[in-house]
Amino acid sequence: MSFALFLIGITLLTVAVRNTQDVFVQLIKGDFTGPGNFFWWIAAIVLIGAIGFVPKLKPVSDAFLVLILLALILTRGSPSFPGGGVFSQFVKALQGTQIGGASTTINFPGVTSL
Repeated sequence: MSFALFLIGITLLTVAVRNTQDVFVQLIKGDFTGPGNFFWWIAAIVLIGAIGFVPKLKPVSDAFLVLILLALILTRGSPSFPGGGVFSQFVKALQGTQIGGASTTINFPGVTSL
């Protein structure tokens, strides 16, 4: 838990130093609103985690958490939603990079410049 809070603090500090709070808020807002957002995934994980606090239901909770993890990793993505599964996003990221010290430009939707 302390490691996660440390990473969140470093992220917020970096955003503040670069004076990109508006861009950061828009990116986070895009993750939780609109099509293909993560709200329902987070709600499911919290609900199943809460069920895991009941000692007799812990194995069931663990099995459902593994199922959610597999769904997040192995999903191919829907053509109606942007993005895709972890592997397809990983392949896209690898195709967008160049070897040999050349820099890569990252374009965020709705962001003109950083």
